[in-house]
Amino acid sequence: MSIDMVRTSSADALMARSWFLVPAVDSETITAAAQSGTDCLVVDLEDGLPSAAKDDGRACVAGWLDGQRGWVRLNDATTDQWQRDLESIRGSRGLQGVMLSKTESPEQIRATAVALPGVPVVALIESAAAVVAADEIARTTPVVRLAFGIGDYCRDIGAGRSPMALAYARSRLVNASRAAGIGAPVDGPTLVLDAEVTRSDALLALDMGMTGKLTLSREQVPVINSALAPGADEVVWAETIIDRLGADGSRATHGGHRPQLARAHDILRRSAHFTGRRALR
Repeated sequence: MSIDMVRTSSADALMARSWFLVPAVDSETITAAAQSGTDCLVVDLEDGLPSAAKDDGRACVAGWLDGQRGWVRLNDATTDQWQRDLESIRGSRGLQGVMLSKTESPEQIRATAVALPGVPVVALIESAAAVVAADEIARTTPVVRLAFGIGDYCRDIGAGRSPMALAYARSRLVNASRAAGIGAPVDGPTLVLDAEVTRSDALLALDMGMTGKLTLSREQVPVINSALAPGADEVVWAETIIDRLGADGSRATHGGHRPQLARAHDILRRSAHFTGRRALR
């Protein structure tokens, strides 16, 4: 199989719905995950591997990226493991981007960027300190999106995983991303392997303004992709709005029409993007 198996570019990453985290245990496992239909494959060198297996994991991902494309989740930048991760993937021709675990400051992003010039970064926000620093982190080049590490965040602040408990952090990430002009955030994973629960969680994230979702399960990938893509009814609504108001809003008659028109264009843009991806597969 060629380096074209996973076609997601850095531009695609801005709109990617499913982000499948797969541990770097062996090339067969990673290759199987790449065939899941995920928008972004993320090979995990952090929580997906015990400390004793990390060196083997780094060798595995370096070899895999020689012929395939994907993202890599790095260890915490305050650890020695992070430096070893960088050394193992530097110059990998299939590296599309990195997900930086436990990001808490712009300096950690900049240090990663120095080691991996030109490589996009998704910053994992996993603590109270990270949420407070989200505005600065989102504005730091080369961050393209923020992602929400729900488990570590809940442990850090002593909160549960209910929508109310997580609403503040999710909203902070959404607003920080929008203000910085980067892609909308990626929500954390659903740990319950139930399609309806996964879909409900994905729709909740979408309602909050998040347009991506992490997953640890192949079975969740199509559920997430479906939930986070515009539905047929939304596309019909968007086409109707644009037809009525004009693509440039020339037939708008009151202030409420402009936000509707902007949303309609966004729906059609996202729909066209995902339809194009399906055609490529």
